[in-house]
Amino acid sequence: MVDFREFELAEHVRPFEANRILFKWLSDDADRAALYRYLSIHRPLLKFQSRADTKAAQERDNTSVFQQSVYLLSKREHVVCALTDTERFSNAPYRELGSGTFMLALDGGDHQPQRDFAAAYLKSLQAPTIAALAEVAFLAAAALPLKQRQFDLAELAEQTALRFMGFLFGYAQKDHTLLESSMRAAYLGLNYQILGRHFVTEPGIMPEAERGMGALLQRTAALLDLYCEQIGRAQKDAIEAIDLELKEIRAYKNRSGRRPLEDFVPLLRRIAGQAGPNAASNYSGTELAVVIVGLIAGTIGNVQASVAIAIREFFHDSAAFARAHEAAGKSRLGGAGAHQLGALIWEALRLNPPVAFLPRKTLCNVDFDQGSIPAGTTVILAIGGATLEPSGHSTQFLAARAYHDTLIFGGAPDETGYAHQCIGQHLAMPLITHIVRQVLLLPGLAERLDPASGEPLGLEKLWGFNCSSYPLEFNRFEILRQSPLNVVMQIKKPLSVHAEELKKIIKYGAPRIEKKLHDARHVHFAWFEFIENDTKLVLHTVYDRDFDAYIEHFALEIGPLFDLLFEHIEDAPPLPVRKFPKEFVDTIRRHDVPPAGGYFFSAYARLEVAMIANQYREEGE
Repeated sequence: MVDFREFELAEHVRPFEANRILFKWLSDDADRAALYRYLSIHRPLLKFQSRADTKAAQERDNTSVFQQSVYLLSKREHVVCALTDTERFSNAPYRELGSGTFMLALDGGDHQPQRDFAAAYLKSLQAPTIAALAEVAFLAAAALPLKQRQFDLAELAEQTALRFMGFLFGYAQKDHTLLESSMRAAYLGLNYQILGRHFVTEPGIMPEAERGMGALLQRTAALLDLYCEQIGRAQKDAIEAIDLELKEIRAYKNRSGRRPLEDFVPLLRRIAGQAGPNAASNYSGTELAVVIVGLIAGTIGNVQASVAIAIREFFHDSAAFARAHEAAGKSRLGGAGAHQLGALIWEALRLNPPVAFLPRKTLCNVDFDQGSIPAGTTVILAIGGATLEPSGHSTQFLAARAYHDTLIFGGAPDETGYAHQCIGQHLAMPLITHIVRQVLLLPGLAERLDPASGEPLGLEKLWGFNCSSYPLEFNRFEILRQSPLNVVMQIKKPLSVHAEELKKIIKYGAPRIEKKLHDARHVHFAWFEFIENDTKLVLHTVYDRDFDAYIEHFALEIGPLFDLLFEHIEDAPPLPVRKFPKEFVDTIRRHDVPPAGGYFFSAYARLEVAMIANQYREEGE
């Protein structure tokens, strides 16, 4: 619980302690909200001592532990002023991220041409195209994590956003790992530059972010050259490979059987071809790459955070979760359901904005009613404090009052009059809504519990807004009823003797195995395999539903055969199997090798053996 007296007692005599206390509050969602409520009444301008380096340190008292003062602005009118008054506030803090042409780091007239250029292309994207790309991206991202009962929502959301941006701009599939690594480093660097550097010292973060951004800039510039078709034979092969991938995207069919992406052209190709209203020739290849990478970097982390925050806020309010789940089901048909789900997401983000903080720097002395901020001072805009103001700092869901607070994502590319204009909003919100909808519709969705405490593991954040992990689980068997089992067992020495005996046992035991598996009616496929020059025996099966029930059936029904097999296997369980079923299950589990990357495909994911057998029986086969 926030006790602001701690900070006030320490800030003048123990600035290091005051800095630590403030960082703890800002890093915790509940403490941060309580801090904002206090500041709105008692101290709208909060000054604290930063740990970030600055040349001003040379002018300070040599006994000072800190180098500069930073202001935290949490009052809405102050935040809006810092975002809109370009004569008094600058985007300069972003310049540490690298190139001086990075859109976020530019002010006023320098920023606007890049923004207009990017907005023209984003504005040209129609809603059905964005929705279809969101569907394709989610399907691609969910191919691995949703094969398991437990998954990480932060990872799923990040992977969906990465796939979406990769498809949208026209990166090759092989570029996915580069997008992933560079965007993680860039977003961490962005978070560090905005907030982290004022409270912790992590000197390696910014160089890593610059390297990541540099690698993606280089690849983006190369793709732009490739799409300009000024290429030789080797480049022609490369673009033909990308064209084949694009063909797959264009072939996507939605629920109604239509192909909404049939005429889709990726943005990199359009920009290189100067098909947009603004000529790409007005910019160098590096400048174009910087604009594009900046758009991607800002979108990935925001989408990831927004999805995780929205789902977490729903879990914290049972009524909101029930409304969101109902709206998710209805929203697949469009209409009121889609509108209601969107409103609930916006409300969740108002309570806890995905971009929790934004940096600015004063260009002159700035006077507010509550005090003054000197020129050349870094200020941190506490977006969450500002978004809570319209409802009196309420931290409860107010579905009837939910609205699109433009401090969260700003206005659409063609809209004006907003305090904060984020051109990524046109892409981000449809993608966020689609991911949230698909996750809410997972059967039995729940927060994963800590096995030690029984409490939800919850959403983990770095520095209060970099969402690093959110463990969830669902009833996986409702959407994928089969599971693979690959039990790899080491054969005893002498290998040739024991391997030969195992082959004999399998051969004469096959009829009994066949009958027992057929009668069980929950095993789809089963076979033995000798690998590594007959040094190991592998049992492969694909079975329905629960592992423990399946293996228990093996122990009870095929125990005698396993007794014979285990006589020739290292690290065997106690025998006979019938008397030691628990040890048998533990042995099978210990030697089970899961599929690489957790990937397992089923062409009939919702069908069980019994269902298939009954269908054939009804057809007289």
